[in-house]
Amino acid sequence: MLYSGHFSFDETTTSGTQRHGYFTCLVKAGTPELAVQNFKQRIRIIKEDIKDPLFSHIQDVYVEDIIEIADSPEEAVVTWFQSSDGPFPKSRSCSLPVSDTTDIKAYQWVPETDFQRTRRTMAKIRGSGAVSAF
Repeated sequence: MLYSGHFSFDETTTSGTQRHGYFTCLVKAGTPELAVQNFKQRIRIIKEDIKDPLFSHIQDVYVEDIIEIADSPEEAVVTWFQSSDGPFPKSRSCSLPVSDTTDIKAYQWVPETDFQRTRRTMAKIRGSGAVSAF
């Protein structure tokens, strides 16, 4: 089975600023329990062994949900939705921030006006082009 784990976290920056955020992990495992073990191990490795800057100030990680995917759906499935009060907060986000696999690819959606500039930048960063918004 394929499992998608969605997590939230608490973070304190070096300046003492409190932050919170979310990330998602995927893993193939025989049971939900094995998936959880794999998620825990990967998060620990990212924080302690790799010492990735994105994860370096994370203090606590919480499981929001784990989704079991038995087969690839023929039609799109919404797997996460969140709505918050107020204007869109300052934030940072990225796809595949700590990935050592070539089996998963990320595509960035950008406005048509920024397409060419972003395409050149993305090609330098990831070796692939960006995809324009629809």
